[in-house]
Amino acid sequence: MVHKVLVLGDGTGGLVVSNLMAREARRKGLAVDLKLIGRSPMHTYQPGLLFLPFRKPGYRTLADIQRPNADFVGPGVSYLQETIAAIDPQARTVTTDQGVHGYDWLVLALGCRTLVDAIEGLPERWGQRAHGFYTPDSALALAGALDRFEGGNLLVDIAEMPIKCPVAPLEFVCLVDEYLTRRGIRSRTRLTLMTPLSGAFTKPVCNDMLTGMLVAKGVQIVPNAALAEVTDKDVSCPDGKRVPYDLLVTIPPHEGSDLIDDAGLGDGLGFGLTDKLTLKSKKAERVFLLGDNTNVPTSKAGSVAHFQADVVVHNLLREMAGQAAEPLADGHANCFIETGFGRAILVDFNYDVQPVPGKFPLPGIGPMTLLEETRLNHLGKLAFKPIYWHMLLPGRPIPLVGSQMSTRGKRMDVLAARPHA
Repeated sequence: MVHKVLVLGDGTGGLVVSNLMAREARRKGLAVDLKLIGRSPMHTYQPGLLFLPFRKPGYRTLADIQRPNADFVGPGVSYLQETIAAIDPQARTVTTDQGVHGYDWLVLALGCRTLVDAIEGLPERWGQRAHGFYTPDSALALAGALDRFEGGNLLVDIAEMPIKCPVAPLEFVCLVDEYLTRRGIRSRTRLTLMTPLSGAFTKPVCNDMLTGMLVAKGVQIVPNAALAEVTDKDVSCPDGKRVPYDLLVTIPPHEGSDLIDDAGLGDGLGFGLTDKLTLKSKKAERVFLLGDNTNVPTSKAGSVAHFQADVVVHNLLREMAGQAAEPLADGHANCFIETGFGRAILVDFNYDVQPVPGKFPLPGIGPMTLLEETRLNHLGKLAFKPIYWHMLLPGRPIPLVGSQMSTRGKRMDVLAARPHA
């Protein structure tokens, strides 16, 4: 029997799960017709978008963070650059501009997108007084805006949650603090972070640390503030609160894919209704999801998609063998948070265990330190780019870092001391 598997989306999740599935099928001697369908000729290393506005070494142009997608499609994967038009989970077909593809199993890795048009007044000012860094074009435009900035109110705003890489706005605040300091204009800049969250982060222990770090840098934090409208001088919240700006850096609202909603698989915002433990669709059989297009309660980040790919492939193989999918996904997320001046924080957490201090990946040895600003963590952030190209996208295991989070080396007593955290 030949098992037909379609993977929709050629971003991080789609490439990783396709390559891993093809490798496991070869290892097990399974006959699998595996097709990856997407429309992105160039692959962007998205963590690099954070550095692009500052023209950091190795991140000066798009050529530094982009490569042809086809370079990362491994043996056993048929890569079809087609535009997806519709998904029919009842008929088990996907329609594209080139025809109709049938499937036995479907994997959705369609990512999510930013919606500048969702905020009143933002489209008219986008690329002029208001900028972003979540897309290549916006990150390049922001580089020019920062060069022209000579002081005043610099407002970094998160319009609403969820967003890709929830810590990226905090990293930007830290890097722009360093940038302004090196230019000698930090003292005449009021740097503000406006967020719909109650603080810098969602998890209490980490939130306390990150919020305290930003305050120590002289950053004003405006919490519980979703974005409703942008004018030439300020932004406003639904409750009427207004915050002034001279340069606005905003992360617009995010949505998933209309294809998912149109197929009856989504939550109305394009995010697939997903069993958070098995990563199966809650609305259709033989459909799995991973990456940014799920609605599971964990970060929308590349590391999460990589860990989820292990679970999706494991459960696909089980179902092909007539067995039930197993609840192995734990929401594992692992992230280096740039804090400026050549230092970074490392966090490692999942659905149930928030970031805590400790050593990673080896207990007591590290060499990385969790929830602490270190130079080594910053070097780890920089080292992740070659790891991404050569290990993560090809679906190779990263040594000592498994798809399920380990508590070894973590200071779990910190949580015991804060039972309500």
